[in-house]
Amino acid sequence: MNPSQPNPPPSKEFSSEFVREAAGQIVQARNKILHCFSQLSQEQVWWKPSPELNSVGHLCLHITGNLQQWGIVPITGEADERNRAEEFSTSDQLARVDMLHKISAAAYRSRELWEELTEDQLLARHNIQGFDVSLMKAIMHTSTHFVGHTHQIIYLTRLQLGTGYRFDWTPDDDRGQLPI
Repeated sequence: MNPSQPNPPPSKEFSSEFVREAAGQIVQARNKILHCFSQLSQEQVWWKPSPELNSVGHLCLHITGNLQQWGIVPITGEADERNRAEEFSTSDQLARVDMLHKISAAAYRSRELWEELTEDQLLARHNIQGFDVSLMKAIMHTSTHFVGHTHQIIYLTRLQLGTGYRFDWTPDDDRGQLPI
């Protein structure tokens, strides 16, 4: 391949697989968050292990805002109305059901939008938070970001519930049940 020539666009098969996997990761992470919420009270959703750390609620607001900004706004052209600092504010604690609605709406909307993208749209450049990125890079960023914070949500849930935490699924192997 000649380095002076632009890279060829990804194939339709590659593009479809990429967005299917990225969207699947978002929805799977959302399901894990729902499982945690099913075990937490409103108070536990907003509990922080120490004042300078985040609560499950703050992390949920943060990943929803990030998904909107990086994975939805560049496609729809809607105004970017994200207020990142507000995501970490303790002054407006949403009810669990409202927060889950926001997360679910963003997860399913992103999946719906992503599955309609063409190869050219995935390669199109966007300025997001001052970064010049392809839409493919933006989707990769927001999906890994969403999954990473989901693991923090799981940890905070387990930290609060200890042995009372109910696993959603555990694999079987030769040694018996292994926790996720």
